[in-house]
Amino acid sequence: MRWLVDIDSAVADGTLTPEAGIELKRRARAAMVGYAINLALFAGVVMVIAGAAAWLKDRQALAALGVALAAVGTFTLIRGGPRVRLVANAAAIIGATLAMGALVDLLFEGRTERVGVGVALGLPAIAIGWTMRRSAPTTLSVLGGWIMLLGAGVHVAGILTTESRLGLEWVALLYAGTVAIACGVILDVRFVTATAMVPLAAALSSRTFYGHATYGVAIYESSLTIVQMSLIALVALAVSRGFSERFARHARTLGQLSLIWINMAFWVGSLWGDVVGFHLWGPRWDAVTAGIYDWGVRIAAWEAASKAFKADAIVISADVFAALWALGILAVGAWGASTARRAVLNIAVTFGAIHFYTQYFERLHVTPAAIVVAGVIAIIAAWLLWAVNRRLAPR
Repeated sequence: MRWLVDIDSAVADGTLTPEAGIELKRRARAAMVGYAINLALFAGVVMVIAGAAAWLKDRQALAALGVALAAVGTFTLIRGGPRVRLVANAAAIIGATLAMGALVDLLFEGRTERVGVGVALGLPAIAIGWTMRRSAPTTLSVLGGWIMLLGAGVHVAGILTTESRLGLEWVALLYAGTVAIACGVILDVRFVTATAMVPLAAALSSRTFYGHATYGVAIYESSLTIVQMSLIALVALAVSRGFSERFARHARTLGQLSLIWINMAFWVGSLWGDVVGFHLWGPRWDAVTAGIYDWGVRIAAWEAASKAFKADAIVISADVFAALWALGILAVGAWGASTARRAVLNIAVTFGAIHFYTQYFERLHVTPAAIVVAGVIAIIAAWLLWAVNRRLAPR
């Protein structure tokens, strides 16, 4: 997957020597096998942790089991050979997670202010993991990285699960995203970096949810989310151009994910428009309806408060979102193609199709004729993309 080239064709036409082709295939296979092994290992570790936590209800027993597994795994990593390293890493990671989870559960129970616990447990764990990666034998590097992530998770959880009296939950979420980015860059694991998008998006009221056989995404602040993610994308572009490849690949990951979320925000805005700030600093149901027991009066009070807020707020119509989204897709897609950024081009093409079909059926409604015309236009668009790609390929 990493070697995006038809090796056999390249060897056949003389672009690659047969020896180079064999080496590329060997590396591609090694990368794929390594990915499969790591994926299976990670899935197994997660399942064992989840099963053990559900099976052992006694937290003291769970903590004792975790400490024992972590100790055995660590000892095996230090004294054992490479053949047992994979299993030893799994045992140590499972043990450290069970022990930390049981300890956090005990200390969090009954507390509303959990910041102190998050600091007292999380920061020392981060320091221990960092020390293991820097000074301990290299066989403990993976375990040290995992302990760093556990410490960061506990630290952030202590902050996020503490109710803010100042309404600053969004600041805590931005901080959580920053911690995830820092951990991902330090450990050089782009998956960890990518998880930063969850709290960063949630900071502006973006949510995901699940109902019966239904998954959903809600972006309540479309305009502000577009501004936020655009800034992240611009910073990521600057970092990818001005820093070494080690930092640039993390920046590209964040930039591509932010570009996806920008399009999601435009999608929502193109359907419903946006009242800027309504869900961040607009009226609150509990505050507006406090002391009112008649349901009809409560609804009337809420509608009056909402109308008063919207009268002084910036309101952006769905049509404006639809137009700006189309222009943005064209501009970003052209830039991605001309600079050989395939991921950017793929995102633009994907959301270009989504945008077209959404607006087509939203404004013209679904009829048999509309479906036929949409299909014909899609075929023409595919032909145009093919023609453009043929012209760009030599460049």
